Amino acid sequence: MKALILTGYTEFMYTDVPTPVPGPDEVLIRLKACSICGSDIHGCQGRGGRRLPPIIMGHEASGIVARIGINVKNFHEGDRVTFDSTEYCGCCDNCRNGMTNLCNRRKIVGVSCTDYKKDGAMAEYIAVKAHTLYRIPDSVTFEEACLIEPLAVGLHAVKLSGMTKGRSAVIIGDGTIGLMTLQAARAAGAEHIILVGMQDGRLAAASGLSRVTVINNSDGTALEQVMRLTNHKGADIIYDAAGLTKTMEDAFSFVKTGGTIVCIGNTSAVVNFPLQDCIVRQIRVLGSYSSAGEYSPGLELIQKGLVDLSPFTRQTYPLSQGEEAFRLLMDGKSGVLKVVLTI
Repeated sequence: MKALILTGYTEFMYTDVPTPVPGPDEVLIRLKACSICGSDIHGCQGRGGRRLPPIIMGHEASGIVARIGINVKNFHEGDRVTFDSTEYCGCCDNCRNGMTNLCNRRKIVGVSCTDYKKDGAMAEYIAVKAHTLYRIPDSVTFEEACLIEPLAVGLHAVKLSGMTKGRSAVIIGDGTIGLMTLQAARAAGAEHIILVGMQDGRLAAASGLSRVTVINNSDGTALEQVMRLTNHKGADIIYDAAGLTKTMEDAFSFVKTGGTIVCIGNTSAVVNFPLQDCIVRQIRVLGSYSSAGEYSPGLELIQKGLVDLSPFTRQTYPLSQGEEAFRLLMDGKSGVLKVVLTI
């Protein structure tokens, strides 16, 4: 099969590799679409230590079942499917308690680190555990379905936050995860959502949505604007999709007393934390990692047209031109929000 291999940091090769053979509990998928995640961009540049070359990257994907393992009963050849980016055991305490994202034995598709290597979906085929599969509704395209992974990340954060109808939110970060969290908050009934970012092109992806206000914080006036928009109370829930000391400071500035901050992004491994402010204002701070059970509700939202994925599917490249797509995104000057590789 053909695959796009990261052979060295920022070095790629589109070449032939052996087609994987599915195990007894696995399914072989003929891939049709795979979107490039921000973590793939960081990883291929040598940041984070989770894309050690050589590796086939890619964990946001969809395709058609080509072959099933001997123990697989619930899926058949020809089924249109996507899959959880986390391979989880289903047996540990966390899995049994519904926290498959925190599985003690978890492996992430398309990741190569010091603990394990698991080739990903920037290839013609991939073999994955059958229990991580989800059927794609007929009305949902492969390009839309491959975006269920980042949408599920946003849905997970919104679920953890306790968002309900009538509440207000601020999303910090105008990348894919920030924008997907915004979509999830809208679907959950947030009355008013403020998106704070730095790039007009990305902010434009949300500017036409109802109940949404966008703020370009390049001039540092976001706090003043957020306070004005929330009657100087602050927002009920803040979602930090960036994960920097500055955005943590902003989150505490934007949140109302007694409110909630959800940390999704982790650009910085360690940030300064305003402990006293957290305590005396009784701010609830939560970490949100990946997703756990949000693929099915996410696919239903896509099917019903309750989320708008069009800003993420506008730029496509064939897998054979994957290196060009990566260089476009690494350059950072094109204004392209997301690239979907078609296979």
